[in-house]
Amino acid sequence: MTTAEPAIVVRTLGGFAFSAGGHEIDRWRAGKARVLLQFMLLNRGRVLSRETLYEALWPDAPWSRTSSSLKVAVHMLRAALTSQNERAVGAGGPAGERASLRLVTHQLGYALEAEGGVWVDFEVFDDLIDRARAAEAQGDGAQAVRLCASAMEIYRGDFLPGVDLDWAEVHRMWLRSRSLLALERLIAANLASGDHLTVVDRCREMLQIEPYREETYRILIAVHGHLGHLSQAQRWYEICSTRLRRELNVDVDESTNRLHRQAIRGELCRVGLDIVAVLRGRIPVGI
Repeated sequence: MTTAEPAIVVRTLGGFAFSAGGHEIDRWRAGKARVLLQFMLLNRGRVLSRETLYEALWPDAPWSRTSSSLKVAVHMLRAALTSQNERAVGAGGPAGERASLRLVTHQLGYALEAEGGVWVDFEVFDDLIDRARAAEAQGDGAQAVRLCASAMEIYRGDFLPGVDLDWAEVHRMWLRSRSLLALERLIAANLASGDHLTVVDRCREMLQIEPYREETYRILIAVHGHLGHLSQAQRWYEICSTRLRRELNVDVDESTNRLHRQAIRGELCRVGLDIVAVLRGRIPVGI
């Protein structure tokens, strides 16, 4: 976020929080009001039919025009938004700017509309990744790396963890995929610059999101082998092998076995060794 705290802040990555003027809603009078807000945030500015909203909130229940469940959720959400909008008055942003989130009724349904300083984490994350892709396409790799790093500062975990609904799971996977691609770009940049400590930190982030990515373990084995941390290289190989065999019923790739042998023999400790080239198989260090 910028130095000035936005008046309204919505966090969805790693957990859900909705705050205005520094005040967070910690108790929701109706559970579906919270889920309704979460679904509307994914579709901010779009008019959604009542049937669409009902199916998003109650996917296993048949839609009925006579049902009052959606009306109750809408009423409770509007009450929560009104309270938070009042708290947002005068908070954050340029002087005199008003910030608000409003659930607007349309003939065909409802729309969530924002005004002023409203900050939603997954929207900012997506924007940073899009800008990073644009910078990369324009040949500005350094800017792409900076933008990816900024995006990963925002990505604190899965989108809406604990919300077991199809629309949440789909967006969760989408954001997780984008975070993995951003981490791949950052790890590549850190390897190229020889920043081994940051490489290890980024690999930890990677494994928290995708624990079965064998390439991540190879990077850890190579880095520790290059630094002479042979017990660490050995342990990461064991973790990789055990996890893949126990949880996926697959063996590690021969390239991982070969890299492991090179590491524990001390063949990666050479000064000036290009780890990136070793990982790509371009430098045959041993057999």
